[in-house]
Amino acid sequence: MSSTTMLDPLAIGADVWWLRESDVGAFGAAVGLERVLTPDELDRCDRLKQDGARRRYLGARLLSRCALSRYVNVPPSHWTFRKGEFGRPEIEGENYGLDFNITHTEGMIATVVARDRMCGLDVEHRPIRPEAARLAPKVLAPPELAFVRMLPGELRRCLFADLWVAKEAYTKALGMGLCRPFDTFGTRRKDDGTLDLVDPTLPEAERARWQMEVFRIADGITAGVAIRKLHGEAGRVPLWLHDAMAELLPVPVEPLGGGP
Repeated sequence: MSSTTMLDPLAIGADVWWLRESDVGAFGAAVGLERVLTPDELDRCDRLKQDGARRRYLGARLLSRCALSRYVNVPPSHWTFRKGEFGRPEIEGENYGLDFNITHTEGMIATVVARDRMCGLDVEHRPIRPEAARLAPKVLAPPELAFVRMLPGELRRCLFADLWVAKEAYTKALGMGLCRPFDTFGTRRKDDGTLDLVDPTLPEAERARWQMEVFRIADGITAGVAIRKLHGEAGRVPLWLHDAMAELLPVPVEPLGGGP
């Protein structure tokens, strides 16, 4: 392994950072919420009517800013963002080769960060809620739908959750999100546990560059990640999972001398 790789894990892989919704208040207090977020972000948060929506909004902004600052010498408050063509948040100005994607569901906020690779992330409850399971015909390609319908109730909803997050991660990596119909492309499980992309709009060489996989981010929460490999990159791109409360908070300074 080269010294560059040792210093920069994003040279060979991608990081996924997660933050429980219940920890957003403590995380914001530790990093200095009002110093990190912009007045516009704070104002938008204040306009949200539901407590959960406010927590997830704050958590997503704090987590993305603090995670990005882990890789370059830019204070969390100095990042600026713009919206892409379909509304995906992107770094505005100098991005240092970084790409990121943020996601949240009730109880969980997460972000993926990569360098020189397109990336997308989605999280969802597993098994998926019964009311959401009714959307399967709009989310799954015909072969996926046929297989899911062969399974018993809870297992069906678990697999549907896994396929949903994998497919949404891919469309988010493309910058399209829900604007790309999910039933127009599919997935196929590989021996190594990752998923093959089955997208008829792409040439075979481009499809092969996409790595899609699903993993448990916490009890009852499934996560899907999509990474576009570099030219000539063979094998699986490593993914590392990080607890933001354990790894992103400032380290407290101990008083000298050991006394009060």
